[in-house]
Amino acid sequence: MLEYCSCESKYKSRVGASRVNEPLTLSVYGSAPCAAVILRKEGEGHVPVRYEMERTSFGFRLSVTITTSGLYFYRFDIGGKLYGSDDMCRLTENGEEFLQLVYEGDFHKLRGGLIYQIFPDRFAPSGEPDEHWLSTPRFTPDDSGRYNTEFYGGTLKGIQKRLDYIKSLNVTHIYLNPIFASPSNHRYDTSDYERIDPRLGDENDLADLIEAARERNIGILLDGVFSHTGDDSKYFDRYGTYGTGAYQSKDSPYFEWYDFFDYPDGYRSWWGIKSLPEVNETCPSYIEYMLGESGIVRKWESLGIAGWRLDVADELPDGFLDRLRAVSKVTLIGEVWENAARKFAYGSRRRYFSGQLDGVTDYPIRNGIINYVKFGDNTDLVRTIRQLIGDYPSEVFSSLMNVIDTHDTVRILTALSDGELPQDKAQRANVLYGEEAVGRLMVASLIQYFLPGVPCLFYGDEAGLSGCEDPFCRRAYPYGRENERLLAHYRRLGKLRSDYADFFDGAAYERSPSKEVFVLDRLCERGTLTLCVNLSAFDADFARSGCAEVLFNGKKVFETTIKG
Repeated sequence: MLEYCSCESKYKSRVGASRVNEPLTLSVYGSAPCAAVILRKEGEGHVPVRYEMERTSFGFRLSVTITTSGLYFYRFDIGGKLYGSDDMCRLTENGEEFLQLVYEGDFHKLRGGLIYQIFPDRFAPSGEPDEHWLSTPRFTPDDSGRYNTEFYGGTLKGIQKRLDYIKSLNVTHIYLNPIFASPSNHRYDTSDYERIDPRLGDENDLADLIEAARERNIGILLDGVFSHTGDDSKYFDRYGTYGTGAYQSKDSPYFEWYDFFDYPDGYRSWWGIKSLPEVNETCPSYIEYMLGESGIVRKWESLGIAGWRLDVADELPDGFLDRLRAVSKVTLIGEVWENAARKFAYGSRRRYFSGQLDGVTDYPIRNGIINYVKFGDNTDLVRTIRQLIGDYPSEVFSSLMNVIDTHDTVRILTALSDGELPQDKAQRANVLYGEEAVGRLMVASLIQYFLPGVPCLFYGDEAGLSGCEDPFCRRAYPYGRENERLLAHYRRLGKLRSDYADFFDGAAYERSPSKEVFVLDRLCERGTLTLCVNLSAFDADFARSGCAEVLFNGKKVFETTIKG
């Protein structure tokens, strides 16, 4: 019986992706009455290459050096000669070939312990919240037929006033959803990249927020929406608000940014949404406007931001991302909903980790956490963790944005509640959460905070905010109605991340013994920090039933329960 695991250092000298020209030693353990074990390696678009492995006292071993970046697939052919035979069997990963990402370039790491995501209109007003603050967001159009035009009054000054509260959670970075001028409350339909939305404040307010946050060792991340603009913008100008846009005249300086197939009403838009006309990111004038010496990216980076979260990064072409990386001096985190190392989009394999992005949003882990904590089955969670550890560069984990909910998903408390969500939108508006979800969230958040990368806390989760998908997940922060049990729990979690920061920047090793019990080690020079979660009906060697514990070199330092 031969054994190999791509996410353990026992079998692979470099767990995760490897650099170009970095020697990589693969070890297969066990014995087999075979003529040879052959490593078969194939890069995309290349002819497969075969290497005969060296027989050792423990099994078989081979060192290879890959000189070209890209995605490589490999397997072990057992029993045949170098070029194969009819009686050959194969060692694979659940029937699929193993994957090895080979990358080049350096990373701008997002150093720190915790990201706090804020939807600016709903976090904090400059003064006291009004009577509208705690109301349910409207999901129907306004009198003019437009959506997302209901504003609650959150501002940049309001965020600045709440920085001490944010710091009490041991936050190291604040990620702001879009703040540039826009007619909507979500601001993904940008009107003017050069101005802060007046409802939120102005450029001085942003500079003040950045400086006040820096004094508390908190960095600010901005949302970069570069794949589309709003139709009511100075660039497109569908309604003639500005008199400068491509919709109004083919002589507009922005006309070549857009793809019209039946001028003016036939144009390419994001997912067919007419209010979000897509831009041609390869257009020279657009690239110059965004990435030139006097461009948008340099303008806002000059204020001292810590990074960008890139909206729909998979829809940004390689040429744009390459240029952005060359221009930007801060951390770039791409919104990617799948495994970013294996991502194939728009006719090509994406190469995010070869000189483009420093990290990505870790959506793949979300469903695994929910399924485990809600249903007691860690199968998806374990599979995803092992795959990401085996696929990603180790440097990327420092900048991985680990999310369990965002402005684009059902709130985590609602997702962890019992029962099916109603199909009717009006009924979904009133769905909040069941009390059983509170204990589940305490365990889910502990797993989130323990994983490789940086946990991203969606504002209000720590206070018990809940709701279904957009716009109900975007309720205002519930001042005066916080869930004190959850708030205390999240403060303890933040302290755990701070006290053991060196562990959370170190290696991760998952070793769960069953689908009900989840065990994850974080390793550094000080020793081992271990998370043990037992969702079975029985006490186990690792933890009591229904309990999650954190052990520092065998001594318990944190505990929470899923019940009560």
